[in-house]
Formats: sequence, structure tokens, C-alpha cells
Amino acid sequence: MRLLVAALVTVVSLGLPAVTAAPAAAAGCAPLQSGASPAAEAAVEVACRYVGQQYAWGGGHAQGVPGPSQGQIDHTSPESYADPELWSFDCIGLVRWAWYKATGRDLITERTTQATFEAPGYAHTKFHKSQGSGVLRPGDIMYFGREGFGPTHVALYLGNGKMVEAPQSGMNIQVNDISARWERYQGAFRPHADVTPMVWSWDGRGSFHKTWGQPNLRQNSNTGSGINFTNGNGISVKVRVLCQRVGERATVDGMVNNVWSFLPDYHSWISNLFVQGPAVLKDVPSCGDFPEIGGTLAGAENNTSCGDGTEPNSAGAWTAKSTTVFGRTVELRYNGTTECAWGRITGGAPGDEIWVDRSADGGRTWSPMLGFTTITTGNDAYTTQWNDSGLVMRACGTNGPGGAIECTGWF
Repeated sequence: MRLLVAALVTVVSLGLPAVTAAPAAAAGCAPLQSGASPAAEAAVEVACRYVGQQYAWGGGHAQGVPGPSQGQIDHTSPESYADPELWSFDCIGLVRWAWYKATGRDLITERTTQATFEAPGYAHTKFHKSQGSGVLRPGDIMYFGREGFGPTHVALYLGNGKMVEAPQSGMNIQVNDISARWERYQGAFRPHADVTPMVWSWDGRGSFHKTWGQPNLRQNSNTGSGINFTNGNGISVKVRVLCQRVGERATVDGMVNNVWSFLPDYHSWISNLFVQGPAVLKDVPSCGDFPEIGGTLAGAENNTSCGDGTEPNSAGAWTAKSTTVFGRTVELRYNGTTECAWGRITGGAPGDEIWVDRSADGGRTWSPMLGFTTITTGNDAYTTQWNDSGLVMRACGTNGPGGAIECTGWF
């Protein structure tokens, strides 16, 4: 969230666009020679789908859950300062995801390039620099670094002297010649693993959403089912959601939700309490549209977690922005668990007004007076809550009809 200044007042209708689920492989990025295992060829295919996406330092390092995740700042690299705005991969994060998608096993885990070189942790064949590049096959994991200092970079070999890599902050995932890095080449690993068609189910279907917190990804839509994955360090991961259905009602930090989403890349379910956005995800169909999965959204309207126009009912909310109008305090209340916000006016009198505005373009235009309400008795009032995921909002209040209007900053 950023503080953004409004420049133009225009009323607009806000909508959250659907996000395509699976990128297409880039031209020229593919297994370029024979001899690789089906799993290795599948790993190459996965990595090639991300060519052109921006590198994110630390991306792909959620503990226990592979996949594109929120980047971090590398304080030795000013180019990385915008990486927390990206959900993508660094070099080893891309390799981790590629081999996971190919095998259904998190072979690499969230470890660093150096750690995976010193102790791969999976069955493999190792190749040394002295053996040259002729022994390499598509999908082999190549390591690069300064002699005597250990590896600092990793890439997937494509064949014919080419590799696909996530180079560094400020650059995109791309295909390059291995000759450009050969001086620093230190060796390669070839994982011994079978391809698992399961993880390719519903390929190209669904939409991307972001997690929060430390969710368990489960075998079914209830908290008593087995756990397939656990996000141990809370790094937000961009996950592909195929469909959603009503399951067991779950409670986290005072928020309640009985809707669960199916994540085909993990063949697992996640409570929507751990997916950023409203209680029922916008533009995600019911699992009843997929007979092999099944389930409906009947009863989802009874949730108290974030949904446009619903009552705020959560622990952990805080005041993101505030201002005053003739002695009244106007606040934009925010809940980081669900990314919902609402307005509150305190210290007022009957007739005082409170509402929120919401903008999809940083405050240049906005949808006005959402949740408009007035103080009817006492001194305080608050609006209903509104989805603030990927948007900005502000609260506005008056000292009665026709009085002065004051708005908080955008958040």
C-alpha cells in the first residue's frame, strides 16, 4: 500500500480483472537436444513458461510451498528495492518450481544456491567442469560462481549450449548462451526423479491469487484432513485457484470463513481465510463446475470475513490513516489479514456522516461514498467493510449534512 495523491475526481466503477492462469512457453525456449528424461523435459517446459517475467530476489522461497512468491530486498543491490512488489522467482526459486511441477516433489526446497550445491538432498548424478558441456542434457541444473567462493547462481540447461535463467533484479527470466558464464561454471546436477502427470491437471485453467500468513494446504476442505504442504515462513505465494466451495467453517484472528479454494498445482485445498481478498473470491467458479471435484457455494453468504458491504468483525484491525473534521476523528480502519478497509468517525454527534472512497488507479479516479452511513445515536459510527486488495482507499467524514468534508490520505 502506498500513499497516493488524488489528481482528478471522476466517478468510476471498480472491478478486479481476472488473471490468466498459465503463461505460454517463449519461442526458442525448449529442450534443444535429445537424451533427457521425461521429468527433465517437463522441468524445462515449466521454466520456459516464465521467460519474460521479471526476476524477484528471494522469489520462490516460501518454506514448504514452492511457487512464485513475494520478492525481498537484497540490501547489497539497489536494483532489488522494488522486488517486494513482485511475485516471481530468483534463480534457484525458478529451478525449484520447475522441478516441483515436473515431479510433484519439492526436491530443491527453499534452500539457497550454495546449500543445494553442497548437499543436494535428492538422488542425482553430478557433473564437474572438467567434463565439459558435452555430458549435459536438458533439465540439468548448472551452478556458477567465482572459483574458491562457491556458487552464487544457477540455471537450467536447455541443450545445444543454451540455458534458461533468472539473472538478477531489474532483469527478466531469459534464455542465454552458457558460454557467457562458462568461466564461472562449477558443475551441474541431474536429478533422478520420475515425471508426475498429476501436477499438470487442469493446465491453463484457473486464476492467480496471493496467500497471506502460514496456511496448511490440505487434502480436503476441512481442518481435519491431511496436510500436503505448510507455509512455514509466511512468505506470500501466488497460487493458481481452479474453483471454490463451502467446506468446514474456519476461524483465524477473529475472521470466519467456510469457503475453501482448490489449488491444482498442489492438488490441495486452502481456506479462503489465507487467500488475500474477499470471503468468496471474485470470478472464481464453484467446484460444482468440475464434477470430478464437486461442491457448491451454498451458505457462503454467512461468512464474516471480508466481502464488499459486509460488517467489520475481526481482531487485529488498525487505523491506517486518520484526519479530523471540527473535532471529530475520521479513520480508515484496515485489516491486513483480509486486506479489507472501512471508515469510522468518533467523537461526533447524531447526523455526522462517514463513508469510504476506493480507487483502482492510485487515487486519480474513484468509486465514491461506499458504505455511507450517519451517526444515529451516540458519538460514533462506522461503514461496512470493502475489499482493498490491490486497490487504495480513503475515509471521508462530515460534521453533519452540509458540513465540512475531510478525507484521510489514500492507503
